[in-house]
Amino acid sequence: MSLLEFTGERFIPGIHGEIVYEHWHRYVFASRFVTDKRTLDVACGEGYGSALLANTAARVTGIDISAEAIAHAKATYQTRDNLNFVQGSAVKLPLPDGSMDIIVSFETIEHLPQEAQQSMIAEFARVLTPQGLLIISSPNRPEYAQPGAPNPFHVHELDRDELAALLTPRFPTQAWWAQRLYFASALWREDGVRQDQVDAEAWEALADDSMAPTAPPKAKYFVVLAARDEQALLPKTTQLSLFSDAEEKELQRFYHEAREVLRLDALARKQMDAMDRLTNDFCALERQTAQLHEEINEKKTIIMQLQSALNYRNSWRGWLRYPLSKLRQHFCKLERK
Repeated sequence: MSLLEFTGERFIPGIHGEIVYEHWHRYVFASRFVTDKRTLDVACGEGYGSALLANTAARVTGIDISAEAIAHAKATYQTRDNLNFVQGSAVKLPLPDGSMDIIVSFETIEHLPQEAQQSMIAEFARVLTPQGLLIISSPNRPEYAQPGAPNPFHVHELDRDELAALLTPRFPTQAWWAQRLYFASALWREDGVRQDQVDAEAWEALADDSMAPTAPPKAKYFVVLAARDEQALLPKTTQLSLFSDAEEKELQRFYHEAREVLRLDALARKQMDAMDRLTNDFCALERQTAQLHEEINEKKTIIMQLQSALNYRNSWRGWLRYPLSKLRQHFCKLERK
C-alpha cells in the first residue's frame, strides 16, 4: 500500500489533531443518507470517506483531480464491488446526467476560484437525479480565517450568505448544520430517546463563576443538505451530532501535551532558579573584582610616587641636593634640642 504525504491540502488517516474529528464526523453524519443510494464522493482525496460510505450505499464512486490520490485510493480501498475511484475534475464530472442519488463533497468548494465554484454546483445539479440530495461542507470565512496565517490551499472562502446564494438557484431546499470543535461537557438522556427527538441547550461559565445560558458556538464550518425537491429532505435527522473515538486519542493527546507543558515549566523554573543563583554569584564576583581594582589602583599610585621619588634621587639634581637636605635635617634637629 502506498502512503500519501500529509501536506495540509487533504486529510490523511493516521495523522493527529482536531482535523481527525472534523473530517471523520462529516462522513459519519452523511452515512445515514446514503443507504441503498448511488453515491458520488467529489474530491474524495485518499478514499477513506468513500470507503466508509460504501458500508451502506448501493454504490460509491470517488472522484478526485489528483492522480496520486486516486492511485492510492484504488490500492487501499477498492476491494469491494460497490466502490470505485475515478480521476476527474469537480467542475467537469465524467458522469452522465441524472446518474447519482447522493453527492457528498466536503471541504472542496474553497479550493476553487469563484467562477469554478459556480461550475461545480452546476455539475452537481446535472449529475443528480431530480430528487437527488447534495451534502456539502464549507469553512465559514469569518470564523475560519486566521489573520496573518491564511490556509495556503484555499482559493476563495465563503461566508454563510455567500454559500447560500451559490446553492439556492439550483438547490432551493436546504437544511444547515454548524460544525465546530470546542471544549465542553456533554449531558444526554439514557432512556432510549430517539435521535430525531434530541433537543440541545448550551451554558457558559462567566468570569465571576456564575452560569448563564448561551447560544451554541459560531460555526467554523457549515454542513448543508441541499436539494431541488423538498421530499429529498424529509428523512428526520438529529439536531445534535457528537463524535469522538473509543480510546479518546485526541483527549489523551491533549492531556499528554498538558503534562509535557507542566514538566517543561517545572524544568524552566529550576533553570531560572539556577540562573538566579549564578547571577547572584556573578554580581558578588563583580563587586570583589571592583574592590580589587580599587586596591590595585591605590597600589599603583603609591608605586608611581615611590618610583618618581627614586627617579628624582637618582638624577643629578637629586645627588646635588641630597647632602644639603641631610644637613638641613641635622640643623633642624639641633634647633629643636
